[in-house]
Amino acid sequence: MGVTAIWISPVSKNELLSKDGQESGYHGYFTKDFYSADPHFGTKAKLKELVDKAHELGIKVILDAVPNHSADYLEPKATNYSSSTYQPEYPFNNPDWYHHNGDILDWNNQYQVENYDLGGLDDINHENPAAKNEIINVYKTWVEDCGFDGIRVDAARSIPKSVLKEFESAVGVPTFGEIFYGDVNYVSDYQNYESGVLDFPLFFKVREVFAHDASFYNIKEIIDQDYKYKNPNMLITFLDNHDRDRFLCLADDNYSKLRLGMTFLFTARGVPDVYYGTEQALYGGGKPTEWAGIANKENREVMPSFNENTNLFKCIKRLSEIRKSYEALRNGKQREMWIDDTFYGYSRRNDSTGQEVITLLNNAWDSALRTIPMRAESSITVGTVLTNLLDTSQKVTVQSGGITGKQITVNVAGKTGMILVAGNPSSYTPPEKTVTKIRVHYDVGYGNTMYIRGNSYPLWWDQGRKMRNVASDIWEFEIERIPVAQTFEFKPLINDSQWSTGSNFVGTGGQTIDIYPQF
Repeated sequence: MGVTAIWISPVSKNELLSKDGQESGYHGYFTKDFYSADPHFGTKAKLKELVDKAHELGIKVILDAVPNHSADYLEPKATNYSSSTYQPEYPFNNPDWYHHNGDILDWNNQYQVENYDLGGLDDINHENPAAKNEIINVYKTWVEDCGFDGIRVDAARSIPKSVLKEFESAVGVPTFGEIFYGDVNYVSDYQNYESGVLDFPLFFKVREVFAHDASFYNIKEIIDQDYKYKNPNMLITFLDNHDRDRFLCLADDNYSKLRLGMTFLFTARGVPDVYYGTEQALYGGGKPTEWAGIANKENREVMPSFNENTNLFKCIKRLSEIRKSYEALRNGKQREMWIDDTFYGYSRRNDSTGQEVITLLNNAWDSALRTIPMRAESSITVGTVLTNLLDTSQKVTVQSGGITGKQITVNVAGKTGMILVAGNPSSYTPPEKTVTKIRVHYDVGYGNTMYIRGNSYPLWWDQGRKMRNVASDIWEFEIERIPVAQTFEFKPLINDSQWSTGSNFVGTGGQTIDIYPQF
């Protein structure tokens, strides 16, 4: 797929079950023995072998560190363990090494965030020199013994900033922290103490734009604050992660939305992070669960198979190749070229070499025609032919005119993007898509909406998917998950409550199906 680093799960031995026995510690965040490898993964020797093999392939390995807490052994506010057997391994079985304040109740109270328990997990007291030095030594040892190239710091906003800085210096590799918060003012300061942070402010806005068709001004609001970061190109950007509903779950399983979001991710400033299974169209159960708090079950599903021939895999692989080929996409300055609710354009330029890549994104469903001024900083001249790296049959010529004296006129298809470069890139034709389109012809009347249910995912019989209104009496829903020639049953509903009359309709994968129901 072209990735250059993998971020693996926490490797320390975990407590098998929570105190109430209702939750498993398979995920790595219920640490029991910080110094030992979790036997579910194997041995420390096998871990080193994994890292060595990755290095032979030119791939770096990032360790997920959990220096903020152990599993939940202490009762709330208790200063001693209630069980002689249910407690962490030495030396972290010292109650004096933990806070005893109970759970965080106010996430806007920084004192609580740093000194109270996160979801009952026993919070390490970093003000205790012995505890702080030992937890730092844990991860310094893992790095030295196994050869990790970087560290992701779990729950970093719950650790004092001075400790984060000391931690990175001691382990000897770059770290990036999980600052689970949407405010740039809050998140940006953490980059003064670590090499990078996970870009949650951008993540929250990106999901709204690409999954829910929100305005591009949401992204502009975040990018315009990049000056607050020490280095925006060291921010870790993402569409999916292990604590949030999967993107396809939120986007009604629309692959076009995911491809467009990935095009942004791989061309915008920062380091793109692809959560496992996104390239295989994992959808986390398909029904959002964030309303109940952290999404941490369905979105961590087992990946039953792996296929390099899927459209999404090939799309991400192509984006990886483009990013690798154009250094401007890795460290170039990002500059806005065009912004409206549904169309966003920007340049990434290395001002030392002059290399420039232009990205244009159309988040509308219909094609978009735009005449866009080139940036004044651009060294691309009038008459230059630009090629779209996502489909090299598409060319654009820089013309004279506009506020900078040079401009391009483009016609970008709905829910697609262009990545434009000068020169003569190798030819590339995008992989074919298997699109099943259901078109319901019926006027539901003002204020009403057509839904669809069915027997083949992304359709269910117990809950409808909202259809898109394209005319007064035409509603559409697109599916790419159903294979060619596979039949399925479906039925439209008005406002997801009033079923059409008669038998179920039958569709076939890869076809456009027009129906004229009665209600």
